[in-house]
Amino acid sequence: MKIIFEKTSIEKLKAQAYIFLCYQDKKLFSEELRLIEELLNCKIASISLEDFEGKEKQTVLVYTDKHRIILSGLGLKEKLTLEKVRKATARGIKKVKSHKIKTVAVEILQDLTLKGVEIEDITRAQTISSLLALYSFDKYYTKKDDQEIHYIKEIILFSQYNSLGKYAKEIQEGIRSGTVIGESTNMARDLGNEPSNVMFPAELAKRVQALARLNKFSAQILNKSQIEKLGMRGVLGVAQGSEHEPKFIIMEYKGGKKNDKPYVVVGKGVTFDSGGISIKPSAGMAMMKLDMGGAAAVVGIFNAITQLDLKLNVIGLIPCVENMPDGKAFKPGDVIKAYNGLTIEVDNTDAEGRLILADALSYASKYKPAAVIDLATLTGASVIAIGSVASIVMGNDQKLIDQIITAGDQTYDRVWQLPLWDEYDKMIDSEIADVRNSGVVKQAGTILAGMFLKRFIGDYPWAHLDIAATAMRSSETDYDPKNATGSGVRLVTQYLMNESNKLKK
Repeated sequence: MKIIFEKTSIEKLKAQAYIFLCYQDKKLFSEELRLIEELLNCKIASISLEDFEGKEKQTVLVYTDKHRIILSGLGLKEKLTLEKVRKATARGIKKVKSHKIKTVAVEILQDLTLKGVEIEDITRAQTISSLLALYSFDKYYTKKDDQEIHYIKEIILFSQYNSLGKYAKEIQEGIRSGTVIGESTNMARDLGNEPSNVMFPAELAKRVQALARLNKFSAQILNKSQIEKLGMRGVLGVAQGSEHEPKFIIMEYKGGKKNDKPYVVVGKGVTFDSGGISIKPSAGMAMMKLDMGGAAAVVGIFNAITQLDLKLNVIGLIPCVENMPDGKAFKPGDVIKAYNGLTIEVDNTDAEGRLILADALSYASKYKPAAVIDLATLTGASVIAIGSVASIVMGNDQKLIDQIITAGDQTYDRVWQLPLWDEYDKMIDSEIADVRNSGVVKQAGTILAGMFLKRFIGDYPWAHLDIAATAMRSSETDYDPKNATGSGVRLVTQYLMNESNKLKK
């Protein structure tokens, strides 16, 4: 997919379709229509717009004698947000998708009244949402239906009468960074959507190594014997019921100064979660190939930050396993020892993600990090807690959490904070070990998972992102597809971009 900015006049764009964003306000709507007719030297018949008023979620395809024009509604100007720009752009792109159009021109929204939003932010948002809206995972179709293939090969961003020409540098940067972030999110989606007979720990490790060779970061893959030597019994315990041996993936990007403390991102990499001996119900179990959503996000984040050339040092850690109910599998009642020496009573083998994260989070201490962020499809309870419109954030450092919340608001890959109060800690005490991997009471499941992880962090700022509700969807939205969404890539990349930008000032 090629996305470019053209400063030339609209009649020279040679596009097969044009997308314009329209306000619901009657005066602004009428002005936009007059402008379109003038720019394209056409007449839009009123009958074509009988059901279109510029409202949110409204999209219409209009044919003139020369052009195909897509109008996508923004709603009322006074209620405009950057997310409404993303959604309106995505709806316009999806309208084009099924019409075998190879080149589409998209109007850059020229409203600079949004608080704290620059033209670069608008362009980045429109670029990202276009790429996300076009995503499809059709790798395994032997006969591809035309409706499953997006034909768009080029998106041309343009401004009315080249009125944004003076912002060409900012627009180009918005397109560049937006393309990187959009493609990185789609990469994470691809990893998550792969079937588990294809995507197992060794395969994920292989793909990370291939990506490292293309980008400016290194990748070290620890095998089972190396994991044993480190004493990561959480990783080993979860993996012992599978024929696929575990991997511990270490990624390292050196974009900052040699002595700068690194930022560490950790991703839960359970390539398939049957629940183990505490087996899951069969209904919906196929979706558990997506239990590696955190790992996929970390890979996507690394693809993004290396291409964006952020001035930071970043470490990525992915404990990677498959959780299966074999005769050798770990069992409820077992006691295992994590990397940091704490013992864990296994109460539920389906609470496996926190066991592998315990090893990774305690291992992160060796880097003396500036901050650690873990991403995990950790608890179904998160869906009950706040639904699927946001991920959950918890941690031990309010400044870090606030920075992540800000990044979430910027990207609309949003988070909501839950507490890690001391009163919850006693609920994961064990009678025979240092800690249980599930609570003694059936309440606050998401918080108790966070409390469990807190026992394994070192002396560093830490934030835990439970993305179980957002990393996988049962139906598509404006720019999120069904199944893997790539949740967390835009969020954490934006946080790291913000941190990198601070160093430039």
